[in-house]
Amino acid sequence: MTAVHFRRSCCEEAASIGAERGGDHAGQQNVVSEFGNHFNNAVFSKNREFLPMKTVKTITILLLFLTAPLLLMAGENQPLYNLTVNIEPDAGSISVRGTVDVLPADPAASTFKFDLHETMAINRLLVNGKEASITYGPMQAQLPFPATRGVIVTLPAGTSKGPIHMEIEYDGRMKVLPEFGATEDMSHSLDDQVNARMVELAGYSSWYPQLSFGKRLHVELTVSLPQNWITVCSGKKLEERIENGRVVTRWSSPKDGDIVILGSRDYKKKSFEGAGFHIDVYYTQMPAQFIDSDGTQIVNSLKLYSDLLGNTTVPGGTVKHVFSPKRKGQGKAGFAQPGLIVTSQGLTLEGLAQDPKFSLFQGVAHEVAHYWWNFGYGQGDWINEAFAEYFSAVAMQKLSSDQEFRAIMADYRHQVSELPADAPPLATVPIWTDFVVRYYKGAVMLDTLRQTMGDEKFFQASREFFQTYTGKPTGTVEFRSFWKAKLGAQGSMIDAWMDSTGGVPKVTVHPPASKDRLTRKSGIAGPWPCGPCS
Repeated sequence: MTAVHFRRSCCEEAASIGAERGGDHAGQQNVVSEFGNHFNNAVFSKNREFLPMKTVKTITILLLFLTAPLLLMAGENQPLYNLTVNIEPDAGSISVRGTVDVLPADPAASTFKFDLHETMAINRLLVNGKEASITYGPMQAQLPFPATRGVIVTLPAGTSKGPIHMEIEYDGRMKVLPEFGATEDMSHSLDDQVNARMVELAGYSSWYPQLSFGKRLHVELTVSLPQNWITVCSGKKLEERIENGRVVTRWSSPKDGDIVILGSRDYKKKSFEGAGFHIDVYYTQMPAQFIDSDGTQIVNSLKLYSDLLGNTTVPGGTVKHVFSPKRKGQGKAGFAQPGLIVTSQGLTLEGLAQDPKFSLFQGVAHEVAHYWWNFGYGQGDWINEAFAEYFSAVAMQKLSSDQEFRAIMADYRHQVSELPADAPPLATVPIWTDFVVRYYKGAVMLDTLRQTMGDEKFFQASREFFQTYTGKPTGTVEFRSFWKAKLGAQGSMIDAWMDSTGGVPKVTVHPPASKDRLTRKSGIAGPWPCGPCS
């Protein structure tokens, strides 16, 4: 069966894995879904039937960490990383030196903690200029990271309470584990790897000191690889130079959710321009026609969202889509960070082998949409996912066909209708659980608002919502207030959707006059893509 669309309720199983390891997901609503909401990836057949959970369970871990939306707000205590990373692919090793500046959660405490890859040996650690002692303990992350341990730092005598400036040097060989999807043992799988074929480093492996979860990171990064390697990171590329037979690149990402390093000696690059953006697509084996289509789809999605919602910020104005040469790994379109989308090349090639019409279009459109929809905070992360999911469906409608849009929304509505009666409402759904509620129920609600308001008013309101709240911590309260005001006399519809448990609430949709009902390519009145709620 061909994996055509990956978006399903793998989150429930991922959450259960975390619970088995002691995770309190309800208490982690401030943990950024940068590391994972976008691996919303279960698998469908060509006719959009949901494949059995056994088929998808091996890729579930990816739901929790790496994804995606850029939902951390600038007003927080933002850790500053300035790291120099030397990577030896043939040896499978890294060495890192640099500094981290952070305000600890408890400034009065005599210790602080961070997580680090378990094979890394810390050779030097100073706190505010003084040598500090360390011990090892359980990791802080309440998620199934398979190669992580906790580091407990005791502050040197006489250290003033308050901000910490940590100088650190460490090195070691990366632990080798199967890629996600290579075995059914998800809790001992890891996409992060350093070998002669490729480099992929991200938060899964805790390759860098993870002092906190749920805070946006300011990252200044220098990466050194053998001279014939190509390096790609999130953020803006500042410099590339050859030094002592190695290629050294510098990157800056002032508002990131992870520190991602990708590398290969075999990367090819094709560039595209459009909608005021530069797009670079990196790959090693992908068919040229697929790459051309991928670049065009990214350009068209960026243009569509810019037209509908207004301008957004992408570091350096460049979007980098990297087909990482792993064989399995995280499914469908993968994960996104500022200016970066990372997709498994192996899974994409598998999809093409099974179906020459295999497409990543909607998955990539979802990741691109997060360059706009990224300001939902904490429990309000469902706002990011509902809007990104719905606007990816809108991209299919506007750029592909009404038929595809109708099929997508009918599928979402079916999934929501199958929710158990006690499924949590959008107003309280936790960030780490209930994928169908956060993605699909939210998307169906937005489609209902569109039916009620008409295309013109709905997209005008969406634009205003984005421009009002972008860059601000935004939650369910703000969403409810804004959209109730836009609906006026029908504002109670928002409460019905927000506060109902289970599936589709019983609300009555009163569509506007037909003159406001627009088709995808003209102002001619046309039928609604979905019937009224029942």
